[in-house]
Amino acid sequence: MAGIGIGIVGAGITGLTLALRLQQLGIEATLYCECDADTLRKGRLPNTVGRAGHTLARERELGSEHYRDPGAIMPTAMLSLKGDPPLEFTGSFGDPFHAADFRLLIPAFMDDFAARGGTIVVSGTAPDAEQIDRWSRGHELMVVAAGRRSVAELFPRDPALSPYERPQRLLAAGLFRGFHPSNAFMFNISGGVGEIFRAPIVTREGVASTVIVEAVPGGPLEVVTRLPWDEVPGALLPLFREHTPRLAERLDPDAFELLGPDDLLQGAITPTVRRPVAELPSGRMALAVGDAYITNDPLTGQGANLGSRCAWIVADAIAAGGPYDAAFCRAAAARMWEVGGPVTHWTNAFLRPPAEHVTRLMLAAGTRQDVADLMVGLFSDPVYAWSVLSSPEEVSRIVDGDGRRLYDRV
Repeated sequence: MAGIGIGIVGAGITGLTLALRLQQLGIEATLYCECDADTLRKGRLPNTVGRAGHTLARERELGSEHYRDPGAIMPTAMLSLKGDPPLEFTGSFGDPFHAADFRLLIPAFMDDFAARGGTIVVSGTAPDAEQIDRWSRGHELMVVAAGRRSVAELFPRDPALSPYERPQRLLAAGLFRGFHPSNAFMFNISGGVGEIFRAPIVTREGVASTVIVEAVPGGPLEVVTRLPWDEVPGALLPLFREHTPRLAERLDPDAFELLGPDDLLQGAITPTVRRPVAELPSGRMALAVGDAYITNDPLTGQGANLGSRCAWIVADAIAAGGPYDAAFCRAAAARMWEVGGPVTHWTNAFLRPPAEHVTRLMLAAGTRQDVADLMVGLFSDPVYAWSVLSSPEEVSRIVDGDGRRLYDRV
């Protein structure tokens, strides 16, 4: 099937997973990106991502396993909900998560694609819709995985699937020294205030810790989302002691610091689902995948994992053959939504106070290891997660039964 000529816009995990998979299937693909690999390696922290077991399995199948330091493999997660007394439990992910600085991982994927004969075009700027139309004239289909201008111009927001018109959390994420070594992911919740996560991560300096602050706007955590980088550690310490005491116990305050000025990310995300199919003036179609299609708050840790899964779905659809017309794009988008819809509904629900049945499930997890394992394992299987968390009846079955995970993973 060589010579199909698929254009892929965006060199994040979605675009590169798609490019590598198409390459593996013998389908010609050109990857368009703003920066080359060396520029990405030297740049600012783009995100802090935990990749689930199913995402790691796809990377393994592609022959693109990188930076799998055992110190950043997370088999378990500890959840702590502030209260008197606090609600706490530790459970197993099932298949471990892993975290690596994308300034390491993404360039390594780019190098793999190029070394195997793939074509990478560096544009130097974020493309607009007109630029994507020009590129499309050399391809049978354009798949758009990134691009601030082009995404907004080509794929309008779907209001029926986008309940929020503004960010529900203000974000700060950074790479830090000073934590005691631990392979556990820590999920800390302070009701009405926000969430703070800690995870081990492979960085340019070896294994360090990433801290992600999800601040409710106007609350006490918001300050760290806008402070200069060198003031953030000092501001976090009293917030840890007040809102996430378990996290405070696991660090040396005298050693707690950011790795450097480029190792902090601050901002906010408005959860948005877009209409994923656009016809270009060239007559070619453009299909949105990953964050270009579905942008969720990082609260449930699903962004990169959903992007990887959707890339695989689209690659398989392309490999099945064209024509790559509007019907093809709509069918591929519908298949992506089968996975992305549950992620979206779950994440949007968790941005609000928990429903009564969800609280009941969490309370059960605090006293029963089987339910704790099930609760943590939901992060590895978002389709099953939403089938549980959206159903008081399913929660009752689990809490009143033995908590067995009777389901098939996606």
